[in-house]
Amino acid sequence: MSKRAARSIPTRRSIGLPILAVGAVLVGVLALIGYQWWASRPLESVAAVDYPSGLTPDGYPYKGNPEAKVVIEEYSDFQCVACARYAQEVAPQLDEKYIKAGKVYYIFRYFPFLGPESFRAAEAAACAAEQGRFWEYERIVFANLRGSNQGWFSDDRLIGFAARVGLDRGRFENCLLSGKHLDFIRQAAEAGRQRGVRATPTFFINGEKIEGLYNVAFYETYLDVLLQQGP
Repeated sequence: MSKRAARSIPTRRSIGLPILAVGAVLVGVLALIGYQWWASRPLESVAAVDYPSGLTPDGYPYKGNPEAKVVIEEYSDFQCVACARYAQEVAPQLDEKYIKAGKVYYIFRYFPFLGPESFRAAEAAACAAEQGRFWEYERIVFANLRGSNQGWFSDDRLIGFAARVGLDRGRFENCLLSGKHLDFIRQAAEAGRQRGVRATPTFFINGEKIEGLYNVAFYETYLDVLLQQGP
């Protein structure tokens, strides 16, 4: 066989590399298509809450009975996927069993640490709290989480969420664009760090720290034990 003919015979290496390159491109394209489909899902809506709610003396949203035996404090970031799962899968069941029954006093504490959009979403939630709709706003933000620091929590979208939960759009927009709550959100994040919060979600239940997301049965068991204890 001549040297010319030998050079014309492709080797396994010369065949494999183009196939791998094409495969990598294909995987990348499919991943991009998948993300675009996921990010373009219709925005989900939420129903109005039907339990007592308001703001604590230091400005944090609460729900439930301030005189309840059990106090839950949640430290949360609006770009946290585990927090979104908690808000959608766990919190509604706890609301039905404990919040509406007046057995638990629940406080939401802002802990943005995943990037600038976490702070912006927290500011927006504080603006919603001004109009008495924090919990509805919290739910719609978490229900429509589509990724971290990719422009999803733009001012336009955060303002759109406000309209979808029935807030006064003009008042909300003025609040958000003024940045009036930014210092408060920064202070809230620092207060969380000083308390030993490292990630989200983190809970303090009657002062005991619980880190991470668990299924609803875990929280129910924990709360039932506390509620059964003496005063």
